[in-house]
Amino acid sequence: MTEPRITIIDVARAASVHPSTVSRVLNGRVELSLLPETRERVIAAAARLGYRPSALARSLRLRRTFTLGMLVPNIDNPLFPPIIKGVEDVAHARGYNLILCNTEDSSEREATYLRVLRERQVDGLLIASSFMADSTIAELRRDRFPFVLVNRGSRGANDLAVLVDNEVGVAEVIEHLVGLGHRRIGIVAGPQTTMTGQQRLAAARASLREHRVKLDPALVAVAEAFSQEAGYRAARRLVLATEPPTAIFGANDLIALGVLRAIREVGLECPDHISLVGFNDIPQAEFFGPPLTTVHVPQRDMGTQAATMLIAQIEGKDIPAPRVVAEAHLVVRGSTAAPATLARSEV
Repeated sequence: MTEPRITIIDVARAASVHPSTVSRVLNGRVELSLLPETRERVIAAAARLGYRPSALARSLRLRRTFTLGMLVPNIDNPLFPPIIKGVEDVAHARGYNLILCNTEDSSEREATYLRVLRERQVDGLLIASSFMADSTIAELRRDRFPFVLVNRGSRGANDLAVLVDNEVGVAEVIEHLVGLGHRRIGIVAGPQTTMTGQQRLAAARASLREHRVKLDPALVAVAEAFSQEAGYRAARRLVLATEPPTAIFGANDLIALGVLRAIREVGLECPDHISLVGFNDIPQAEFFGPPLTTVHVPQRDMGTQAATMLIAQIEGKDIPAPRVVAEAHLVVRGSTAAPATLARSEV
């Protein structure tokens, strides 16, 4: 037989106080002064009886479920676990739970999960999913439903977002490669259906122009996803060319890993024949063979900032600025070197 649930009335009887006094003590309310002895007696009685507050009652009283929803495009991508960890750290510390939804880069899954999360009355959403349509975000905005975009932007200037400085990160990539002597630089871009893919390709083109390096259209390939397999398929055309590039920039580290596979499959070596640079600095990047030169992104901190902004929005607190731009900087490792022809001429 199940023992009856301990209620606030039981605690009040054990502490010889009114139930409202128990509520004020256990909820940390200080608008009415209480003797320290009374507070201690209530806390001791609650501990002795094993009282646990009702989450449902708390939700009804505060009109919140203390639950956040998060949409990520691919949980297999090592970029996202540190971001999720940052979100969880903040959520747990502030008394919120997190429901994580992996959309597998599917617009249908995105729509389904979004509907389910709203039906379950989550208090707000963290959206790291790449393909969510602007119309869907506009609907959230119109409904005044709290949300924060993570690692992606939108066309709404006041939408809360934690972004990566793609322009600065890519500019450092191109400056590094040009500084090594590369002039025939290939790009394996991310999907152009995503804002991140568009921004990084545009930034690469702009930086090459700035350095007066002509970008041969034949040296640009677009991966259909931010994945190793997509990077491999896109890179094959570049490395099989009669005159392959001396360096390749992959739009993220997983794409770069696919490029590395394509390089080796045709009998070339990195960086002896082709230098390689990625973006994101996933935890595994330094264990590539060779270790990957890549743009470092503060992943966990992005999750921390996004969750902090979302909870502030939910609780009606001031948010200093709608956009937080995370710093990005190049980490040089063993996958980049001077072009082979240049290296030989200097011997």
